[in-house]
Amino acid sequence: LDMYYTDGTGMFSIQFRDTYGIQVLRYGQAPSLQYRLQESVLLHSLLDEVTSIAFAEDIDVDKRLIQLKQEDVLEKARETLPARKEQNDDDATKE
Repeated sequence: LDMYYTDGTGMFSIQFRDTYGIQVLRYGQAPSLQYRLQESVLLHSLLDEVTSIAFAEDIDVDKRLIQLKQEDVLEKARETLPARKEQNDDDATKE
């Protein structure tokens, strides 16, 4: 999956691999601040979705679509991203 930003300063590619799992590669000499912010938002959302799939409590562990070798790998990936706005209870009820 390739994602291009409208200002043309950068793009990233999400690749699903047997050996590496999910790999994200960024391209661009000097991605704009706007690009980097939007990339961070999208990648945090991707990690949220992967987390919900990998830790779905209503599905047996051995039947889950995504199974992690290391349970903390998603949090380690999240730590490499710029921080995102903390969601408060008011924000959660709006979704």
